[in-house]
Amino acid sequence: MSTTNVEQPTARNSLFTSVKSYFANLGLSTSNLLTEHAACTHHEDLVDGSDGADAAKTRTPSPITETIAPGRLRSLFPPSNYGAVVPGSVYRSSYPQAKNFDFLQSLKLKTIITLVPEGIPEDYQEFMKLAGIQHFQVHINANKGAVRVQSCDINRALNIVLDRTNHPILIHCNKGKHRTGCVVATMRRIQGFDIEAIRHEYHTYADPKARFWDEVFFEHFDVNTVMWLARKENWVLPEVDGAPISPPPSPVSSLAVAKPLA
Repeated sequence: MSTTNVEQPTARNSLFTSVKSYFANLGLSTSNLLTEHAACTHHEDLVDGSDGADAAKTRTPSPITETIAPGRLRSLFPPSNYGAVVPGSVYRSSYPQAKNFDFLQSLKLKTIITLVPEGIPEDYQEFMKLAGIQHFQVHINANKGAVRVQSCDINRALNIVLDRTNHPILIHCNKGKHRTGCVVATMRRIQGFDIEAIRHEYHTYADPKARFWDEVFFEHFDVNTVMWLARKENWVLPEVDGAPISPPPSPVSSLAVAKPLA
């Protein structure tokens, strides 16, 4: 007696169906590839169907008082989640601490852009002042709970990052994962990077805390809103070979106009 093989439901298929239903209920249009990506890859805001509403709010780290040795006796320590987006021009990291200042100075930064709204620690302000670094603060909401990243905020950040007169520039939020990840991902789209390469770079820095809503945002971001500046500053190339990405050593809505703070 012959039997017909019937494909049994799997956990993956169940999750895939759940994610598709999730999008349909929200009336959200998204690509099949992104939906399948959500079903196959861990995201902290899709665990158990949760949107991360109960997650603790990420806060700017408190400054730590420590004894600092003379510069000639110190090693250079990059901030956690540090990487070169465009070597020599654009860098990314978590919130710099005092032990990272010598390393940042070695980059000969002209500009730092902070993507969180909290006050800037005094020692950080003093470092930027002494180093002659101009500082911008653009509040970008995190994709957490019912809160979403706003395109207008990303546009203001990109207007600063894409302006080559601000380079070399460091982009940072608190952990260098989500807000920074969204800014870099939208910049990669402007550069013409393949979406899979952009997702891979995002996960390199955000895992194991990657957020699916970040990926929904940067896949649907309208790059035309900043394309005039991108063309003016020669970021849009006829062909992009995919410059090598520097991963971290270990995967360790405001409407105000952005202006330099220092």
